Amino acid sequence: MAVLSRSPHRNRLIAATPLSARISRPGASGEPVRSRPEPLLIRASAGTGKTYQLTGRLMRLLADGAAIESILATTFTRKAAGEILSRVLLALSEAAVDDSGKKLNELRDQVGGDALSRPTAERLVHALVRDIHRLRILTLDSLFSQFARTFDYELGLPPGWRLTDPVEDAWIRERAIDDMLGGLEGSTVTALLAMLGKGDTKRSVRREMLAVVNDGYAEARACPPEAWQKLDVPSGPEPERLAEAAERLRSTRMGHKSADGQLVKLAESVESGEWEAASVHKLVADVHCAGPAAELLYYRKPVPEEARLAIDLIAAACRTHFLGLLRAQTEATGEVIAAYETHLMSLKRTMRALAFDDLAHRLAGLFAMVSPGRAGLRLDGALEHVLLDEFQDTSPAQWAVLKPLALAAVDPQGSGSFFCVGDTKQAIYGWRGGVAGIFDAVQEQIPGVQQRNQDESFRSSPVVIDVVNRIFKNLLRHPEFADGGDPDAAPHDRTAYEAAAITHFSTNFPEHSAHKQRLPGHFTFSCTSASEADRREDSETRSARHFGEVAKRIAELAESMPGRSIGVLTRTNRTVGGLIHLLRRGGVDVSQEGGNPLTDSAAVELVLSALMMAEHPADRRWWFHVAHSPLAGWLQTGPQDETHAAAGRVRRLVENLGIAGAVIEIADRLVTVCDEQDRARLRQLVALAERHELNRQPRLRDFVERVRVERIEKPRPAQVRVMTVHQAKGLEFDCVVLPELEGVLTRQARQTIAKKADAGSAPDAMLRYAGADHWHFLPTVWQRAFGGHAAGLMTESLCLLYVALTRARQALHLIVQPADKPDFKNKSASALIYHALGCGARDDLDPTVGGRVWEEVGDAGWSDPGASCQAETESPK
Repeated sequence: MAVLSRSPHRNRLIAATPLSARISRPGASGEPVRSRPEPLLIRASAGTGKTYQLTGRLMRLLADGAAIESILATTFTRKAAGEILSRVLLALSEAAVDDSGKKLNELRDQVGGDALSRPTAERLVHALVRDIHRLRILTLDSLFSQFARTFDYELGLPPGWRLTDPVEDAWIRERAIDDMLGGLEGSTVTALLAMLGKGDTKRSVRREMLAVVNDGYAEARACPPEAWQKLDVPSGPEPERLAEAAERLRSTRMGHKSADGQLVKLAESVESGEWEAASVHKLVADVHCAGPAAELLYYRKPVPEEARLAIDLIAAACRTHFLGLLRAQTEATGEVIAAYETHLMSLKRTMRALAFDDLAHRLAGLFAMVSPGRAGLRLDGALEHVLLDEFQDTSPAQWAVLKPLALAAVDPQGSGSFFCVGDTKQAIYGWRGGVAGIFDAVQEQIPGVQQRNQDESFRSSPVVIDVVNRIFKNLLRHPEFADGGDPDAAPHDRTAYEAAAITHFSTNFPEHSAHKQRLPGHFTFSCTSASEADRREDSETRSARHFGEVAKRIAELAESMPGRSIGVLTRTNRTVGGLIHLLRRGGVDVSQEGGNPLTDSAAVELVLSALMMAEHPADRRWWFHVAHSPLAGWLQTGPQDETHAAAGRVRRLVENLGIAGAVIEIADRLVTVCDEQDRARLRQLVALAERHELNRQPRLRDFVERVRVERIEKPRPAQVRVMTVHQAKGLEFDCVVLPELEGVLTRQARQTIAKKADAGSAPDAMLRYAGADHWHFLPTVWQRAFGGHAAGLMTESLCLLYVALTRARQALHLIVQPADKPDFKNKSASALIYHALGCGARDDLDPTVGGRVWEEVGDAGWSDPGASCQAETESPK
């Protein structure tokens, strides 16, 4: 019996009898059989209960008799998957044991019917607990891992393959770059780097290569090699004609000294062959973009016809030069990425290691040929019911795997069902491959899908919801975007695409409502103080002053509302670290979402210095740290001691005991001089070292890097939690503070732009990015591709703002720096909000004056027990 219980065939023997045959179906005990659920897509705004809807759909399938192994529910985080499972088990359990029938009625409301009984709920709980390992509620990464282990032969995976962690994957990528560069001649590397950087070879070779492959590899691996060779370069004017054009400019007089000087300057650029300088000249852009019939003014003087003809000829030469460089740069990028992929895949085959992106890419190709039925046979159960959570963050490769499952689920000849829920207003992961357009295309690609909108918030107070509506319904009040944008009229104008994106977001923004009408709330929109002298300081000094004042306000909020959670949401990780430092210095109980790296402990930093001293004995920084610490006596380090001797002692510890053993030995010497917080962090460091040694090739350098980047939760969550908006996705707080709303709304981070037929398809052409001042030289099809990318960045920026605002339950505080100019029309979130709330139309407001509250709504005493108890208890959505 013991042998049988350990046999790998035991589960297969059990699976030979489908679970659906071991659970009684509706109808067997007099329960009515319900109709097949319709394919459904729910657009669920923030806080409106998308998890409630998904768990309700899942429980309805179970109640209708669907086999547990036939249900697939996917989401993006383990936390979300655990929440879905917990809600299912809790709702069924409470309905089964509640004699009053209240929980059963709530369950019936959630699943959508009155047929569900307490015995059925009890039976489903027992079935789920008994076979919970067969219920697939998991992340896409986990699902793809299951598929990969099921189809490892078809995918060409090596025996004993494994998944890498982020630190190891980064090391493999860097190693692939080193191997690629090592196989090239020095002159070849120099020439390639010059082409990659348009002749600029100032950056290090390795750094430039890493920037290129990290940016373009994910999309480039899905397109053919010829996609990098799609840019046509027109022939330029003959040199003689250009010389005549330059001479014509020199002889032209416009009646304005500065204008005449600029014509001469342009002529000199042409004569000396400085095409980059000529390309960015305002006259060249104006003439090239203006139609032949359009009147063109320069310094308020009309440009003579002969000068226009000369500049038009120069613009043609600039265009040829620019497109030639861009094509060479693009082709070089394609060559680098192709060579990089060869070395990367070779390394991964040797190490038998793959990243999650590798699985998605391989599975996308496989599922174009493998039927979902075959996948079901391999998985010991057909996947008939597909439920997709957070669908707006799905990437093209992921959709290529999921789409065949979705199509099979809605097959009229089958018995499956399809359900997906998401919100394109919360699509904030475009930088890691998510494409919100896939969500919009579901109705076209999946037959019979019905759409439903959810815009009633069960999270936020009416005050918060009203502010959210006012902001996003009035985005076009910003002076820069008031005209709404018309990319068709100006396909080369980046602002036109951005304005069109804002217009689309604002006009399609649904009116939100608050379910908890009696829940008190408070909103403030204010700026930190700034004197005339302060405004003359550099931006970094002003920013430091701003965040110092923000930290004081947060400390006051925390003191005034004990027991209430406060979320401080920023745009960048750098701001997170700075604010945490300021708040801790002010005595505020604060932590970072997802935990902090263990390096927030001085004791851990000391252990890492000892390890790095062993790894790099010639670097005396680590020796200096150790020599002036409690470890100095133990390692016998001192001013007269040689660095190599101390490093050798630590290195022998690692060789004899392993990384974890060495960490334990060093940490034991520190516990007597540490406080409880440092001792807890040292224990977590030991646990991390033990996990790291499970890697096949544990390296000391990689362990130190892992400690510096991996976040580990502290045992007790703090009242104030500081994080980026991306990290706040899926969370909610009693009070939210947004202290970083300055800066441009969009930042160009991509080095390559893809041209696609639609959002979910592979690129058919690739091009290196060019600045917006050169877009008028691009062919129209590429202008639209670049403009579409700019519009996507703007939309994602608005989504980020939406996510930040809707994390608040009751209080929302926006704290910004004073504006530089009274019109406050820069392209920042603070300016958008200022105008959307109508502050720009008020005569009594000057946004350059600091220390003012620009807008305040609601009850400042919302956190008082008397006010809070008035809020009604609502549905558990």
